[in-house]
Amino acid sequence: MKFLPIVFLALILACGSSEQQSTEIVTSNINEIPHYFISPVDTIGVELGDSNYVFGQTDAAIFAQNGDILVLDGSKKQISVFSSTGEFIRVIGRPGNGPGEFLKPTTFAFLGNGLLAVSDPPGGKISLFDSSYTYESEITGFFPAPPHSMSGADGLSIIGLMKQFDVENEKIGYTLVRLNGTAEPTFVYAAEMMDFEPTMIGPGYTETTVAFASDCTGRVFSSIMSTDSYLIEGFLPDGELFLTIEQPYTPVSKTELEIEEEIADFNSFLENRASSGGGGRMQSMGIQIPADEVNYEPDPDFYAISNLMVDSQERIWARRGSEALPFFDVFAMDGNLLFTASVEEGDPDSKDWIMAVGENNLLGLSVDPLGYPKVVILELEQD
Repeated sequence: MKFLPIVFLALILACGSSEQQSTEIVTSNINEIPHYFISPVDTIGVELGDSNYVFGQTDAAIFAQNGDILVLDGSKKQISVFSSTGEFIRVIGRPGNGPGEFLKPTTFAFLGNGLLAVSDPPGGKISLFDSSYTYESEITGFFPAPPHSMSGADGLSIIGLMKQFDVENEKIGYTLVRLNGTAEPTFVYAAEMMDFEPTMIGPGYTETTVAFASDCTGRVFSSIMSTDSYLIEGFLPDGELFLTIEQPYTPVSKTELEIEEEIADFNSFLENRASSGGGGRMQSMGIQIPADEVNYEPDPDFYAISNLMVDSQERIWARRGSEALPFFDVFAMDGNLLFTASVEEGDPDSKDWIMAVGENNLLGLSVDPLGYPKVVILELEQD
């Protein structure tokens, strides 16, 4: 498995019912539900040619409510907008630290009020763009930085995963929070701190990472990334737990070869980062660490759930962490398992795809592709 930064995507296209449900624990019989294949139907991006279709790096992609496809390019420091059929429309943003400019955007999401929010941690801000993709305003004052991953919720609310540092006590961790138009969280859904070891990355950080998604009614779904349990929790906007989904799960261990390949891919990632101008050092809690001193030790087991998404039909998509190719359990809002869906083998980057779900299609992309950066448009086909 190639090394990729942990990225969590969630897409909200249309607001659905906000009817509250009572808290319940739901388990499902996965042998009695249909299965769909997720198949490619088109691709956005070229290796050479029209610069509007040549990406420096594909970091994230989402659907707009009107079907537009937005691709975040952290290398070019901009967002490219394409039609639902892949025709280039325009660019949002440019390099810089001024209004509507980015130093290094990492994540974006549409909010319940229709605004597009773009997080730029190096710039210390979240930029907001209106429905015509025109810059409107920004949120600043974050400490230590704005969310490195986020999803949209109701109104101006953002659900974000924020890094937390306690240098004095040598602790590092995260908080999953709700932001209502300001840098100060209005609610914390999950938080954890752990001992900090500057040269240790990999499991030392990702064990305390949470997969999450939200919808434009304000409901939030989270899953602590665990190697021994399959658990999803759903919260109402006020933080009340209204849903718990559990599935039987037996830990799945990685083979020695898979661990060796993961380490090799991470080392390759560092080399590519250095050769592309990213530098030969990594920074952690303000400490500059030479790449050859970084200690990457993969977790010996796979995560039960590695990603969560919510679609416009009020379905929760949980990606299984132990599958070689993207494989999803898709649940209704009452917790019942509706169907499973998996990507067919074919694209050499598909095992590492970051994915987003839309009304009728899905998107897949790799931030460290074997070939040139691109976004694959996918659709569901009945097994």
